[in-house]
Amino acid sequence: MSECDRKTGIKQLRVRGLKAVRFCATLKAIGVNIFRATAARMAQNQKKSDQVECESCLNHAIFVVKEHFMMTLSHLKKIYSLYFGSYEHKLKMAA
Repeated sequence: MSECDRKTGIKQLRVRGLKAVRFCATLKAIGVNIFRATAARMAQNQKKSDQVECESCLNHAIFVVKEHFMMTLSHLKKIYSLYFGSYEHKLKMAA
């Protein structure tokens, strides 16, 4: 009731009569439920965006490691071809 009063001002209804008060109170209760549903949805979306951001960071880290590995492999390939000349096809077959 406290939340309902704070958000909708249900204690100061401007109508008289049982039917009118019941109708206004029902509308205000629906409004409070909409506020709660919105807050729950926003919290759920925030949780999902945090999870996506974490996955994005992990994907970036994997990409960086892969690129460093490929760069190192490229350097090794150049060194191998300098020392052994035309034996580059053996490196391709081994990889």
